Amino acid sequence: MPRWFLLLSALAGLNFAVPAGHAALTGDLRLLVIGVILTGFCWWPLITWLRYRNATTDSDTDIDAGTATATDGTATDGTASENLRARGQRRWIVPVLLLLLVAVLGLVHHPFDSPTPLWALTLAAVTIWQLRSGGDQIDFTDKALIARFRNGQEKHYPWSDVLELSWSSPHWANTGSGPVARVRGSAYDTPGPTSPAQLGAVLLAGHDNRLWGRQQVRRAAAAHGIPFTDDLITAINSGRRKARLPGEAS
Repeated sequence: MPRWFLLLSALAGLNFAVPAGHAALTGDLRLLVIGVILTGFCWWPLITWLRYRNATTDSDTDIDAGTATATDGTATDGTASENLRARGQRRWIVPVLLLLLVAVLGLVHHPFDSPTPLWALTLAAVTIWQLRSGGDQIDFTDKALIARFRNGQEKHYPWSDVLELSWSSPHWANTGSGPVARVRGSAYDTPGPTSPAQLGAVLLAGHDNRLWGRQQVRRAAAAHGIPFTDDLITAINSGRRKARLPGEAS
């Protein structure tokens, strides 16, 4: 996840946290409830990122300890990677209800004094639409990684063309998480050998579900002898790692 986005989320949360603290001191319960809810939404990406960073090391150790590549391209520990489907949509019922509560409190008491009610209604509507759409799906077959998009289209990435895999940095689940890949092609292709890109947006609500999705991609990479690199897009965009062409040293 880009550092600028985390900083923006933290500052946006402070913008609501300060009025919430003032409301707590003055006894304004309505503003306190609104401030706490909106602060939580703004700080959600930062909290998720911190949890994700602390948990990935242990999961990687578990996979590395028990996974090897057999001659048929499967994991010798007997644990095949699962296809990625939407998970945990019910976890967003409470956040959506909280957004609707913010909208109601704002509209009933001060309907035209602040854009907060409209913002909360818009975010709730977008979240509901994303959850109803189901997101994209990712299938791991013997021959290829297949991205099945919500509009009915499909895209196939043969394992022989996949140069490197990664996982999208965690963010709000309704925007979708998914595998990131470098694939064979020209230097101008996206995804391509020098331009990794996210291959699909799977709706994985909750920290555990996003960590599960990452584990499936990492397990598929190990089974097919493909390098797996955390935060690949961020590493290349920030200059911490150079983009590589096929055949270049890892």
